[in-house]
Amino acid sequence: MGFGRTTEPGRGTTCEDSGQQPSLALVIAFSAAQPHRVGEIAFFSLGQWVFVGRGDAELEKFVQFVRQRPGQIVAVDPRDGILEGATLSRRQLRVRFVGDGIEVENIGQCRMYINGRECDKGVLRPGDTVRLRDELVLLCLSRPRVLPKLRAESALHAYGEADEFGIAGESEAANRMRAQLEDAAEGDDHVIVDGESGTGKELVAAGIHRRSSRGKVPWVSRNASIFTSTLVQSELFGNPAGYPNPGMPARPGLLAEAHRRTLFFDEIGDCPRDVQAQLLRVMEIGEYQLQGEAVARRVDVRFLGATNQDDIVFRADFLARFRKRVHLRPLRERREDIALIIRHLLVLRAQKDEKFRKRFFRQGIDGRLEPNLSDRLVDELVRHPLPTNVRQLDNLLEEAIEYSKAGEGKELRLPRGGFKANGATAPAVQPAGREANGAQADAPPGSLGREELVAWLEKEEGNVARVARRTGLKRATLYRLMERYGIKRER
Repeated sequence: MGFGRTTEPGRGTTCEDSGQQPSLALVIAFSAAQPHRVGEIAFFSLGQWVFVGRGDAELEKFVQFVRQRPGQIVAVDPRDGILEGATLSRRQLRVRFVGDGIEVENIGQCRMYINGRECDKGVLRPGDTVRLRDELVLLCLSRPRVLPKLRAESALHAYGEADEFGIAGESEAANRMRAQLEDAAEGDDHVIVDGESGTGKELVAAGIHRRSSRGKVPWVSRNASIFTSTLVQSELFGNPAGYPNPGMPARPGLLAEAHRRTLFFDEIGDCPRDVQAQLLRVMEIGEYQLQGEAVARRVDVRFLGATNQDDIVFRADFLARFRKRVHLRPLRERREDIALIIRHLLVLRAQKDEKFRKRFFRQGIDGRLEPNLSDRLVDELVRHPLPTNVRQLDNLLEEAIEYSKAGEGKELRLPRGGFKANGATAPAVQPAGREANGAQADAPPGSLGREELVAWLEKEEGNVARVARRTGLKRATLYRLMERYGIKRER
């Protein structure tokens, strides 16, 4: 199947503007007949009715789903952009962009669900899903028509697959992270990678190291939370022979071990401030001194740190030594990538578990392994709250796997009654948009809606600190949301 030509902005594109302004769009999160098309996107013109379906002679009236790549607007042959499906009608959905949403009406034979509720029509807004039973799941989102361009010499990863840094996703957020990672991998500046729990900080830090000039040799890695003001001298700097007690052997320390290499500190936000102060000179000019020695030593080390802490935990002069920074986006800010991450996690498991692969996978286009997933499972996962991001997504997949193994089918399915979180049913994300869930309409982008926040507060018995840890949001943000929604703190 061809996907047509690609053009750069301003060179014969059909885009109505330069492509930098966000536009409402639909992205494929699940396709039973064409799983290789997950991640493809369709943009719309204001007020014009178009159809979603298998198509017919009037192809110009059908939505064209395309593969959007960094710096490119993708043009396709009209017949390449339409969908396939055993029970999809030629004209399944009637769709139009209405300014603040995407109006959708079901006119085909497949049953339609919006955010898990069966209906015949509705208005989609960013975060909403529309599911055609057993066939298709589409996610509404806002995205520029042109993604940020990566360096010209950077080779693009295979569409839908994880890149060299371990990031799976084709969203704007994923590509902006890639641009930051490319920049961080260059040169010899110290780098700090920050992001919420479960966003893959160590994974991408390893990718930065591999791609750097020091990547031919393994890095030296430690968890910075173990350091104390007394331990740091021997652990980091080492000690000469006979110090502090006669007969003590010489110990090189981590700095000497990491000479001409990368020294990775996980949980660097837990590093005490007095330890941060002792690292300033070696980070700045590569000079340090062992206790009991009068002569300074020189070392060539690149520091790479990962943290989920706020900047307030760092000394300003210590944080300033990290001249490059990479921020990893939480999954709630790139929900369109969740379906691709699901596939990536399941493929990794299948590569290690032959029995699992034989039962729940099939060979797709170009010999690619494709997991057998139910449309309901994907629909729920795309909308599910994921406070610990990929780590929690992996746990939910494990729950679906164990449930599906207990049955006789070859499809990974949603557990009966939905997913559990610490023994209780977790609230599903209900994005803003319609009267049916109008209580969510005030939810700022990337935060929690009222119903979801109430569910989390009830689950954590009103403890805002615990809700903050579970959702990855700051307590100040939660208090502002509570005030906005009129939720009393006594809840």
